[in-house]
Amino acid sequence: MGLSFEEDMAAGEYVPGFAIEQPTQAPRRSDLLSKLESANRSAWLWVTAQMVAVAGAAFLIDWQRIINEPLLSAVAIGLMVGPPTMELMKLWAQNKKEIDELKEDTRFGVFDKHLLRRLQRDTLRQLGLPDERVPVYITADKSLNASAVRLGLGAFFKSLNGVYLNRQILHRLDPQEVQDIMGHELGHYYKYYLVNSRFLALTFLLGGMVGLIVAQWTGMSSFFSVIISFACASGFWKITGLLWSKHGETIEYLCDDLGAHVHGVHVSINGLLKIGIDAETQMEIHHQALQATQHGNLSARSVVEAVQAAIPYGNPSRGELEKAVERSLKIHARKESGISLGGFYRYLRDSESEQNVEDQLAEQRQMFEALQTLPRLPWESLLRDPQQIHFAENELHRLIDLLESRPTELLFRLPEEAARTGDVHPPLRNRILYLWYNRGEIEQSIRRSLN
Repeated sequence: MGLSFEEDMAAGEYVPGFAIEQPTQAPRRSDLLSKLESANRSAWLWVTAQMVAVAGAAFLIDWQRIINEPLLSAVAIGLMVGPPTMELMKLWAQNKKEIDELKEDTRFGVFDKHLLRRLQRDTLRQLGLPDERVPVYITADKSLNASAVRLGLGAFFKSLNGVYLNRQILHRLDPQEVQDIMGHELGHYYKYYLVNSRFLALTFLLGGMVGLIVAQWTGMSSFFSVIISFACASGFWKITGLLWSKHGETIEYLCDDLGAHVHGVHVSINGLLKIGIDAETQMEIHHQALQATQHGNLSARSVVEAVQAAIPYGNPSRGELEKAVERSLKIHARKESGISLGGFYRYLRDSESEQNVEDQLAEQRQMFEALQTLPRLPWESLLRDPQQIHFAENELHRLIDLLESRPTELLFRLPEEAARTGDVHPPLRNRILYLWYNRGEIEQSIRRSLN
C-alpha cells in the first residue's frame, strides 16, 4: 500500500531457512519527520548534482555523431532508460478506469462512482489537502493494495499521475477503511516524498546522456562493450534509487500516520489486519495449488495464472476459494492438453522464461515451508466474531498486549513479517505498533483539524 513509481516493483530476495528477527522499536513521529527533512536536504543536493552532471555530459557528447549514427544513439539510450520506461508503459497499459468514467450502474460492493468521489473530497478536506481533482483509478488487480503515482516527467506520462485503488479493496474493506487508504496514498502524492522523485525527467535525461557517452567511448562494437553499457545502466539506476531504499520506510510510516488522521488509529489497524490476512491466504492458496500440480502436466506459469484467474472479487470463504482454484486448474489443464498451433506458439514463446519461473517458484516453496515452522500469534482468538476482522477502539489494547508479550511470534506467515526482505514497507506488526504508540499525537491532530 502506498507504492509510488520509485518503489514500484520493489521486492527483496528471500533466503529460505531464516529465523524471526526481533521487532524493532516503533519510531516516534517527530523523529520520522526530522529524518525525512534531512533526507530531502540530501535529495536537493542530488538534484543539483544531476543538473551539473547534465551540463558536463553535454560537453562530452559528440552531437554530430548522434546525427551520423542514429541507430547507435537509439540503442545507447534504450539500454539506459529502457527498463524504467517499460515499467511506465506497463502502468499505462494496465486495466484501469478513472472513477468519473465509470458507468452510473457500476458497483464495487457498496461503492459507486459518486460515493468514491465523495470519499475522496471528504478525505482531502479532513487532511487539509488541496482539492485538485486528483485522478482516482480503479484497477483490476485482485490483491488488497493501493498505490499513488506522481511522476516528475512534465507533460510526459502526466496521465499516469493519481491514486490507484485495486478493485479488491472496494469489495473487502468498508468505506472508512477505504478512506484511510486514500489518505495514505494522498500522503505519497502531496506530503511525504523525496524531492528528487519530482525531478524524474532530469534523471531520465542524465541517464540517456550517460548512455550516449558510454556508447560513443566503447563504440558498441563488441559483446564486451554491450556488457559495459548494461553494467552502467544497472549502476546508474541503483545509485538513483539509494535515497528511496534508505528512506522509503520512513515515508511509509508517515503515510500510515496521515491515513489514520481520517478516522482514527483503530480503523487503520483493522485495515492493515485485513491486508495481512488476505496476503497470507493468497500465499497459502498458491502453495497448495503448486503442490497439487507439482507432478502433473501443468507448467508453473499456468498454475500461477490459474490461481490468479480463480481468485474472485469479494470475500469468499476459504472453502469457496479452494473450489474455485480447483476448477480453474482443471480448465487450464484441459487447455494445455490440447495440441494446437496456438499452443505450440505459446510453448515457443514461454519456454525460455519458464525455467526462471520454475526456479522462482521452487524458492517460494522453500520459503512457504520455512514459514510454516515458525510460531504465529493466535490474534484471531481476540475477535468477537471470528468471521469478521474488526477491533473496536476500546478493544485494541488486547491486540497490542499480545504483540508486546510475544515478540518472537509472527503476526502473519509472510516473508516480510519474518525477516527483512528489502521491501521499503515496514512489517505489518511494526506499522500497527507505530500507529498505537503515536495515537496521542494523531488524535490530537485530528481534534485540531475538526476545530
